[in-house]
Amino acid sequence: MILFSQRHSPFARKAEVALLEAGLATIEVRHLADHVSQGDEAVYPENPLNTAPLLILDDGRSVFESEEICFYIDEFSRGALIPKDAGEREAVLTLQHLATGLCALGADLRWELQQNDMGISVPGLREDLIAQLGAAYDILENGPPMDRTPGDAVADIGTIALATALDWLTFRGLDRYLAPHPNLDWWVDSFRERPSMAATEYEDLSDL
Repeated sequence: MILFSQRHSPFARKAEVALLEAGLATIEVRHLADHVSQGDEAVYPENPLNTAPLLILDDGRSVFESEEICFYIDEFSRGALIPKDAGEREAVLTLQHLATGLCALGADLRWELQQNDMGISVPGLREDLIAQLGAAYDILENGPPMDRTPGDAVADIGTIALATALDWLTFRGLDRYLAPHPNLDWWVDSFRERPSMAATEYEDLSDL
């Protein structure tokens, strides 16, 4: 198998961290350029959306979009990332969806800040996006994943998604608009010490 990834994408990093946490470090990872150009020969034939991450299976089939890739990694590793218990599974997948939402809010906020610099921003949108991010951080400050320590033997897809999302928001400087969240900061700092996170750090190769 081959995983096509990008160094600045929280979704691609989530897939990379999932591979490592599932014990699949021998699977090849190829990093694409900052921008996946239209019709990229490495990606477009296998993923018409022309996005990374993209997983090419041994039989030539392709799996794209990070959540689907992580589902496949979980199945391939015999359930290393997603609990079988219905209640635990729901909690883990809900946390993953929350992390996806944080990335979407962060991307919208970055775009709005860039538009503001050009004098064409939408009135009130910046404040609304910051408020939504802050509300999510407030929930996380004393809720999940605080019930699970960052040093658990195997991270699940919920905590992996959340850690890579929060680290991306810090990487892009978006958390500076929020109030301090010491519990969440401690959790993310601790999770960053995992070998899987240290091996997949973001690189500032573009402004996207």
